[in-house]
Amino acid sequence: MPAVDKLLLEEALQDSPQTRSLLSVFEEDAGTLTEYTNQLLQAMQRVYGAQNEMCLATQQLSKQLLAYEKQHFALGKGDEEVISTLHYFSKVVDELNILHSELAKQLADTMVLPIIQFREKDLTEVSTLKDLFGLASNEHDVSMAKYSRLPKRKENEKLKAEVAKEVANARRKQHLSSLQYYCALNALQYRKRVAMMEPMLGYTRGQINFFKKGAEMFSKRMDRFLSSVSDMVQR
Repeated sequence: MPAVDKLLLEEALQDSPQTRSLLSVFEEDAGTLTEYTNQLLQAMQRVYGAQNEMCLATQQLSKQLLAYEKQHFALGKGDEEVISTLHYFSKVVDELNILHSELAKQLADTMVLPIIQFREKDLTEVSTLKDLFGLASNEHDVSMAKYSRLPKRKENEKLKAEVAKEVANARRKQHLSSLQYYCALNALQYRKRVAMMEPMLGYTRGQINFFKKGAEMFSKRMDRFLSSVSDMVQR
């Protein structure tokens, strides 16, 4: 089947079986996209949750390192070097935690938020317009059925005119709702391309920025410190 670019708005008024068949393809696509987006959001929220938990965990680690000197060890002689080293490690962990916190915020703003906005705005709009289109179509079908059941006698001309007016109003309402619905479905085909890429751009840039800042902050200074600690451990 060739790729379908859009629903033609000029065919909305005709509401032919062919148009309805094509509409069902777009609706199926929107349903699949909604389900996938919900699963994608869950995965992204899990990543953000893990990063946020990393921030809390490193804070706790830093506090625990500082707590070493407050312990009443029965054999604490010669612990001064250990205490000073753990103090320095605590400072390092605090500095790293700043980077972890920045990454968590960036993931929230540039990864999780865009996909939430896409779901709440675009997908919810399509779902709402689908319901309105369904209601308008049902009202039109009811009015048409009512018109078709009218007796053919002349004395019913006034009633017939009233029902015909009701049919015309229902048709206008259905046409308007179908135009809005078709436009939203067409727009969704373009919006979803951006919606899938934008959060991953935020995720990747956030991670790269995290590693770059970490390397700039610690590379030279930490090499010397870690080498010193390693020598102490070996001794």
